[in-house]
Amino acid sequence: MKQFTISMLLLVFIYWEGYSQEKKRIIDTLTYETQSGLPIAASKIYFTDSKFTISGYGESNFINYIGEKNTQSEDLELYMTNMQRFVAYAAYKPKKWLVLYAEIFAEYMNDGTNERHFEFQPEVFADFLFSEKFNLRLGTHQTQIGYINNSDEPVMFYTVNRPEVERIIIPSTWIDLGIMTYGKFNKNLKWSASLYQGLDPTDLRGATWIRRGRADALRFNFEGYTANSSLKYTGIQNTELALNGLYSKISKDNISSNTYLLSSYVRKEYRNWSFMALCTLGGTDNAQGLYEITRQASLDDTGQVLGSEVYGYYTEIGYDIWPIFKADNKSAKSKNNFLVKSDEIKLPIFIRYERLNTHSKIDPGLVGEPIFQSNLTAVTIGANFNPRRNIVVKSNYQIRNNKSPLADGTFEGDRFEFGLGFIF
Repeated sequence: MKQFTISMLLLVFIYWEGYSQEKKRIIDTLTYETQSGLPIAASKIYFTDSKFTISGYGESNFINYIGEKNTQSEDLELYMTNMQRFVAYAAYKPKKWLVLYAEIFAEYMNDGTNERHFEFQPEVFADFLFSEKFNLRLGTHQTQIGYINNSDEPVMFYTVNRPEVERIIIPSTWIDLGIMTYGKFNKNLKWSASLYQGLDPTDLRGATWIRRGRADALRFNFEGYTANSSLKYTGIQNTELALNGLYSKISKDNISSNTYLLSSYVRKEYRNWSFMALCTLGGTDNAQGLYEITRQASLDDTGQVLGSEVYGYYTEIGYDIWPIFKADNKSAKSKNNFLVKSDEIKLPIFIRYERLNTHSKIDPGLVGEPIFQSNLTAVTIGANFNPRRNIVVKSNYQIRNNKSPLADGTFEGDRFEFGLGFIF
């Protein structure tokens, strides 16, 4: 809780600084438009006449576990008790056709007194803006798979933590070294095609499939490669449709695996309602080879059984109840300050249903080996409060049913989560 309190104070300080600069017009305000492969705050440079912009986001989360905790993933982000994350973007546009972009990602998380982890990771790329139809991005940048990978700022999703499907099956946030081409076929249809370095197979875990293979963007692994493409359609009012795919050749020491991951989602807003649905399907053709790689890399000669086929999906409905309170309080004076803007206040409540399985199909040759599986159904109910469009306070309760038992034969329990976030 000490770190959580510090983050709350940091939130107030940083936002006050941003508000003061906004009034002085030192830093351009957010336009809430997004560039291909980037969320709102990171896209600021593309929608301003300024040559230089500073932006970013911060978030702080607290999780209380009701019942047993699942640590089989060996990935602290999936079972932490609290987390603080701050990301700063700096972008320079010396020419209208060139953007030089740098990001600093800092994150601290812990699991009570058992584990703690601090991560500091840079992201740097150059964007060559040739035309609306064709552009080129070189460096470390986010893949376009799923929704959260390009929408990871806390005001862009309801739950305190990212959806389980987009943490376990779709690895988010996935930043990697590579080349990306992107553009528009027309004003409503965006496309991208990218090529990245290979995943690291030595740290893969059965309970999270390929998630840990993308852990370090600066690993410089060219034994394999990852190809990624996407289409996004926005021709229907207040609606976003996306289809993206990823193919990865995972290789090490003459052992290789062909792995694919497909994803599609639809987002829709109608009056005070919002709707989101996403599905994903993946597979690998040489789970025995990946088992051998992970066995050789382990300290106890234990390999990891990855699912030959995996799947996940979720659907979510939200409704903003703030207009109900606003209608009952029409005589109230408008209130605007650095934390509250009366015409931007929202209070959406939501419910999300998720289903995923990391081992929907298992290689017959690995059936007798120990399998660490995520076979999860989760229902999350919660609410957000936005005093301004770029600030959010979140709370939700997650009912979890993982059909795979823990190592001691028990099953993991539910979670209560509380968090706050902001972008600037």
